[in-house]
Amino acid sequence: MALLGERRPAPEETVLPRLRTALTLFFALDGFLFAGWVVRIPAIKEHTGASAGDLGLALLGVSAGAVATMTVTGRLCRRFGSHPMTVLAAVLMSLGIALPALAGSALSLGLVLLVFGAAYGGINVAMNSAAVDLVAALRRPVMPSFHAAFSVGGMLGAGIGALIAGHLPADRHLFLLAATGLLVSGVAGRALLAHPAPRPAPRATTPASDAPQAGGRERRLVAVLGLIALCTAYGEGRSPTGARSTSSRTYRPGPEWRRSATPSSRSP
Repeated sequence: MALLGERRPAPEETVLPRLRTALTLFFALDGFLFAGWVVRIPAIKEHTGASAGDLGLALLGVSAGAVATMTVTGRLCRRFGSHPMTVLAAVLMSLGIALPALAGSALSLGLVLLVFGAAYGGINVAMNSAAVDLVAALRRPVMPSFHAAFSVGGMLGAGIGALIAGHLPADRHLFLLAATGLLVSGVAGRALLAHPAPRPAPRATTPASDAPQAGGRERRLVAVLGLIALCTAYGEGRSPTGARSTSSRTYRPGPEWRRSATPSSRSP
């Protein structure tokens, strides 16, 4: 029983910080898992025996699965809620990251990457949708902190993966990532499943005369943002492919360099 004069915290004062912490963990997990997978691409290439071209086509499965899922995840969030969809997608992504270790060919690798990409696209839509609702409820611009958590998770995943890549086989590393993802999803998911997404305060209605003009501006803004996202996605998809191609090459000095390095060609 509260004492006289003691102020009880409002429900949103305790729930919203918990939701923010949980969403921050999911953003960090997303970056951590994806970076951990990228680190092991050369090892998976060697394991499957795929050529550079076949591996490039297999990696296309990540983008294809993500695009296919992103088009429907928004509707699923509207129907079932962004919080359950975030937890579900995180669990699927955690399980999907272990699948490349089971692939025995470039074809099977591409198929399992479709599953991984679908979960990756789903969690990005779901957790960003949940973050938008939380930002509106907090009435503070905290969205950059979620994206910063994604970047920090990516740096940790890449750094840890690089340190253990020479000591741990790729399959064990991916299984360890899967276990880590399931653990974080279970811990952080409890807060999201216990509370629905907060509803933002109602907005003032737009006058009917301004509705068509506002709708046109919004469509143009969405088109510009979509173009920026497309360029970003291309860069993210090209980076691991380019790194994989570079790491698989062996550079040998040409005859001109060898001739210039011989003692007879050096100046006295």
